[in-house]
Amino acid sequence: MHETTNFDSAAWKSQRGAKPLDNQRGAMVPALANLISEGMPRADVIGVLGEPDSSDAAKGVDVYELGVSDAGIDEEYYEVRYQDGRVASRRWSRR
Repeated sequence: MHETTNFDSAAWKSQRGAKPLDNQRGAMVPALANLISEGMPRADVIGVLGEPDSSDAAKGVDVYELGVSDAGIDEEYYEVRYQDGRVASRRWSRR
């Protein structure tokens, strides 16, 4: 993951549905540590990140696709888990 501390909400939202090789969200993930915090209402997360690329309401999980890692092998994603409509945890991962 190419890291930067800059976050641009409009640029993040514009990547929704982007092909994995074209998605540029990964560089903005480090900045999310200061923007998305435990206890934050889901509506506020949506305000910052936009609608998730996928969601499982039964499990309280939203997933934002980040594209292909710098190694060009694995796809990355940012997952936000909610409990009672508020952020319970968030993480970056590869599949």
